[in-house]
Amino acid sequence: MEIGAPGAPLGTIVFPTSGTPAAQRDFLRGVAWLHSFGYEDAIEAFRAAQRREPQFAMAYWGEAMCFNQPLWFHEDVSQGRAALGRLGPTPQARAAKAPTRRERMYLSAVESLYGEGDKRLRYQAYSNAMASIVSEFPADEEAQAFHALSLLALLPRGDAALPLREKAGAIAEGVFRRNAKHPGAAHYILHAYDHRTLAPRALTAARMYATIAPAASHALHMPAHTFLQLGYWDEAAATDQASWDASVAWAARKGLSTASRDFHSLTWLHYEAIQQGRFAKASEALRLVEDAMKVVTPAGQPGGHHYADSEIGRVSGPLALRNDRGSMRARSVIESERWGDMKGQSSFDNIDELFALGMSAAKLGDLARAESAIKLCREAAAPAQEAGLREQAAIMATELEALVAFAKGRHAEAFEAMDRATGLQARMPQPIGRPYPVKGADELYGELLLEAGRAREAIVWFERALARTPNRSRAVLGLARARAKAGDTAGSVRAYKQFLANWKQADPGLPEIRQARAVIGRK
Repeated sequence: MEIGAPGAPLGTIVFPTSGTPAAQRDFLRGVAWLHSFGYEDAIEAFRAAQRREPQFAMAYWGEAMCFNQPLWFHEDVSQGRAALGRLGPTPQARAAKAPTRRERMYLSAVESLYGEGDKRLRYQAYSNAMASIVSEFPADEEAQAFHALSLLALLPRGDAALPLREKAGAIAEGVFRRNAKHPGAAHYILHAYDHRTLAPRALTAARMYATIAPAASHALHMPAHTFLQLGYWDEAAATDQASWDASVAWAARKGLSTASRDFHSLTWLHYEAIQQGRFAKASEALRLVEDAMKVVTPAGQPGGHHYADSEIGRVSGPLALRNDRGSMRARSVIESERWGDMKGQSSFDNIDELFALGMSAAKLGDLARAESAIKLCREAAAPAQEAGLREQAAIMATELEALVAFAKGRHAEAFEAMDRATGLQARMPQPIGRPYPVKGADELYGELLLEAGRAREAIVWFERALARTPNRSRAVLGLARARAKAGDTAGSVRAYKQFLANWKQADPGLPEIRQARAVIGRK
């Protein structure tokens, strides 16, 4: 059955239950929203089904599912248990209201999700329960889709996750082959294959998902995960622009605050626009975050908007917006190489902006300020800090040490530091989404080698950068320059042509475009 309103579909799903026809319609709408992580709308739909049929067990199952968002690393166990508690006081009482074995198995699965034990144990128990439903009801596409999602919730860090990613992806692909409009199948394929080596497998789903469920802003964003992994900047920027616009319209329609807009998509759009050479567009995205910071305040404090207007916590509060602003500022300066924009700046929103301050200072010859940034990055890399932050901060501090040594003319010392930085980065998981650190160590190594007149060695590092982050425009440009310096005219022209393809919508008058056209024009 196709779900959604005319012009705003949510996909096609088949999920028979014991509910009345009226309650079933609301239930199916809730499931469709659930597959596209439209949790607020899903809650509304499941509660509408409950009002139509107060003893409809699966409507309570659906609402409880909404309070677990494993791929957003968020859950509200108390809310999930409360939703189930409205059906009955105990698991046994609730199971008695499910008239079929299949529905009782779904209820039992969500009971395990909100049962006792730590998160990992509960998530594993839930995944096992979904696998049991698939085993007993092999034609149940919904069980297969939710089983795939349950596996994604169990992914270990880094490349150790590849076997489980492939297993989840294969399950979702099976559903997708049978139902090419299934929102969960397309969605979970994109998450499963959100890895540099697997992303090509997701391309068909990426190009279809936004048409399957265009009513869901998250469905419009998700294709960008695949497009970014592959360096397809035009498609990535277009889908994130659509996602942002849809979230603005959704928040207005719901009467929700600025905080309910999808700033996640906006920050991705900022990065993608930069890869296109659209720095004015990136600045526009940054201004939207800065404007939001003026009106978004913590709940309970005076101000224009509060951010606690979502039952599931899907909002951007002041701290999240400040972090977004810091990272966006950092990327804007580093990617444009407008080092003077941060001249004399001392305040920063996060580690990314601190690094950009240090890099700008080193490029401008303000080595005392750059060394101060190194000290602060080293503090962020201390053992007491969160693991991901420690890794990034250690790389950034080492990169800054290399930049300072290079500025002092101590090239051997600089390259020793870059050997350490690239070694640290090699131990990090492959990037998902915008890459971190904000200046990749391999790309920076290539730039320093090129500046030192060691073009052939620079080529190696730019190629490594592009293996990690395909088609990144600065790395493509660096490769073109290095090949030209090394005497590889044909290779240089190929890279410059790729760079110009990336920047075909770029702001007018950028010197990089003039350089690329001049080289190509001479050949």
